[in-house]
Amino acid sequence: MKKTSRRNFAKTMTAALAAAPVALVTRTDAKAQTPGKRAQVRSSEEQPRFHQDTPPSLQILDGSLIVESEDEFTETGTVYTLKSAPIEHIRVIADNGDKLYEDLDASEVDSVTGAVTSSTIDIVVINEDKVRSNVKVVGGVKIGPDKFLQITSDKKIKFKSKQKKRRKFRYEHEGNGGKDVHIESIEITNVRGRKTKFTVTPSGTDENFIGEDFRILIWRD
Repeated sequence: MKKTSRRNFAKTMTAALAAAPVALVTRTDAKAQTPGKRAQVRSSEEQPRFHQDTPPSLQILDGSLIVESEDEFTETGTVYTLKSAPIEHIRVIADNGDKLYEDLDASEVDSVTGAVTSSTIDIVVINEDKVRSNVKVVGGVKIGPDKFLQITSDKKIKFKSKQKKRRKFRYEHEGNGGKDVHIESIEITNVRGRKTKFTVTPSGTDENFIGEDFRILIWRD
């Protein structure tokens, strides 16, 4: 894996909510979005108390595409499953540390049926030849009595190493056509259907093919 350099790229961020494009879901926004009567979610004021001092259990990084997890995934083809509580909190951070996006209420659980509605994360990765592939993250998938977090990828995301830190299981995208990839876009659809998308333009070739060091942080309930 090559370490990516920091550069300024032309970025666009679009919110596909027709009436009101939103660049960032803030604590105020999250609080104002009222869940259904049967949904059980923590309030936006309560959420940060639980997470501000706790590292996320799952992190997705650029630089090929890297997944670091506190727990080990079960692999079935190119579907990676983790028995898990629903996603509770999502944050996207740029390479300079700026917070680009935050979703403090990333899942709703129906108190009667147990059905889970979760925010989803769609990632497009690209290699230097402009060959693209997709990675999708869905939290709270209900299979029988249990709930799972699933990552579905067009390409293999291979287990690479066991690390001596909280997120000890490290996985890396195999690349497109044998060539390293970088994130081209991230689109998050929250539980109310609002879409927020970030795009960048990786550039260069060979060792100089570089992207932007996005980090997607995911906390589970």
